[in-house]
Amino acid sequence: MAIQTQQPMKNITYNCIALLFGLTVFNACSSSESAENKTQKKTSSKPAVKLGTVSSQKVGQEVQLPGEFLAFQEVNIYPKADGFVEKVLVDRGSNVRRGQVLMVLEAPETEEQLVAARSNYLKAKAMLVASQEHYKRLKASSGIRGSVSALDLESANAKMMADSAAAMGEQANFNALTKIKSYLTVRAPFDGVITERNVHPGALVGSGVRLQGPMLMLQEQNRLRLVVDVPETYSVGLKQGKAVTFTVNAMPGEQFKGKISRRSGNMNQKFRSETVEIDVANAKGTIKPGMFAEVVFAPEGTQGSLTVPSKAVVTSTEGQYVIKINQGKAEFVDVRKGMQSDDKTEVFGALRDGDQIIVNPRDDMKNGAQVAQN
Repeated sequence: MAIQTQQPMKNITYNCIALLFGLTVFNACSSSESAENKTQKKTSSKPAVKLGTVSSQKVGQEVQLPGEFLAFQEVNIYPKADGFVEKVLVDRGSNVRRGQVLMVLEAPETEEQLVAARSNYLKAKAMLVASQEHYKRLKASSGIRGSVSALDLESANAKMMADSAAAMGEQANFNALTKIKSYLTVRAPFDGVITERNVHPGALVGSGVRLQGPMLMLQEQNRLRLVVDVPETYSVGLKQGKAVTFTVNAMPGEQFKGKISRRSGNMNQKFRSETVEIDVANAKGTIKPGMFAEVVFAPEGTQGSLTVPSKAVVTSTEGQYVIKINQGKAEFVDVRKGMQSDDKTEVFGALRDGDQIIVNPRDDMKNGAQVAQN
C-alpha cells in the first residue's frame, strides 16, 4: 500500500514541472512577439525608400511615324480656251521638259476673230496717223494770225485724241485674241512626268464643257515631298533642318536620310498634329508619289522641362505627382508629363535640378511622412 501512494505523487510532481515549463515558454514567446511588433511599428513609421535625382538631361527617345510621298509639284492641266483637240503629243508616263508642247487645239472662229481684230487695229492706227498730221499742220498754220481759228484747232486736237483712244482699244482687242490663240497650244509649266491623260484628238474642250477630269496631269517626280503628321507632344521638340532617317515600305532593307525642310506652323484641329515636310531627291525615280514610309527622328527636349525616372511619377485619381524628399519628409509635388522614353520622363512642376525624389513610391505613403533611404 505504501508503494501505490508514492507513484501518484510522482506524477503530480512531473505535471507541475511541465506546466511551469510551458508557462515559461509562453511568456518568452509573448515577449518576443511584442518586441517584434514594436520593431515593425517603429519601422513602419519611417518607411525605407529608394531615392533618385531630378536632372536636366534630355529624354533620348526615337519616334517612328508613318509618312507619305507626294510629288514636289503637281498640276491638273485644263483648257484655257474653247476648241477641239487637234493633236496630243504626249501620253501617260511621258517625261516632258518645261515649255514643251503637250497638245494642240484648233478653234477656226478664233482665227477669224484675230484677223478681224488685226484689220480693225490697222484701220484705227491709220486714222490716228491722219488726224495727227492734220493737227500738226493746223498747229503750224496757227502761227500766222487769222489763218486758223481756235475752234478748228481744238476740234483737230479732239479728233486726234479720239482716234488715239480708238487705236488703243483695237490694239488691246487684238492682243487679247492673240493671247487666246496662244492658249490653243498647251505647254508644260515645269519638268515632270505625265501621269494622266483624259482626252483624245477630236474631243471638244473648253470652260463651258463638262470634263470627267483634267486633260492631262503633270507631276514633278525628280524631287518628292515626304509628308509626316507629328503629334502635338513631339512637335515642340522639332527644329528646321533636323536630320531624320526613313524607310520605304515597298523597299525593305534600305534606309534613307533626310532633313526637315519645312513645317506647317499650326496644329491640325482634328488630329492635334503638325504637318512636317522632308524634301527627298529622286533623280532615278525609284520612289513613286503615293508610297508610304516610316520616318524615325529624335525630337529635342522640351524647353523648361526636367527629367525623372518614369517609375517616380505617380498617377492617381487626384492627378499626377512625384514625391520629393524635403528635410527627411515626403513632399507631394504636382507635375505634368512631357515626352517619355523607356525609363525617363519629362516633367513640369515645382522641382529643381538635383532634387531628391522617391523612385519606388508606395500607395500608402502620406504627404509629410518621415522616410528612410534603403
